Amino acid sequence: GGCDLMLVDFGRAVDLEKVTRQGEDPLRTLFKGSIAAEDMECGTMREGLPWGVDLDYFGLCASAFILLFGSHMEVVRDKSTGNWRLNKILRRYWQKDLWQSLFHSLLNFDLGSERNCLRDLRVAFDEYIDEDRSREIATHLNQLFTHLPKKR
Repeated sequence: GGCDLMLVDFGRAVDLEKVTRQGEDPLRTLFKGSIAAEDMECGTMREGLPWGVDLDYFGLCASAFILLFGSHMEVVRDKSTGNWRLNKILRRYWQKDLWQSLFHSLLNFDLGSERNCLRDLRVAFDEYIDEDRSREIATHLNQLFTHLPKKR
């Protein structure tokens, strides 16, 4: 059968239902300050601006980066565009357009203009992953799982 990959870290999670006023959209709740290790601060946090779900998007981006590169993500601000970008170059055979879209969208998330960002990324990845690629990915994941510790 198939297998699922689940990444979970609720170490500094905030229950948005508890901090959002009645009738307001919890996804529009903003915070100030930094609660993350320096290398895990999203762009708005690094700039001292209010942040919200963009921190979650940054975490998703960092998780994808670790799975691709096997190391922690470093980002820099592009002086010509003002956008955040990876400090590392994607390999040419990695479907660069697809991954660049993911990293650009998640690193430069704007709640006002990109409400469907995750849905659009999901559609793009689903379109790329056809039946043959799905089997190939499952094979690679199964190889990785052989290196994980067994359940006790």
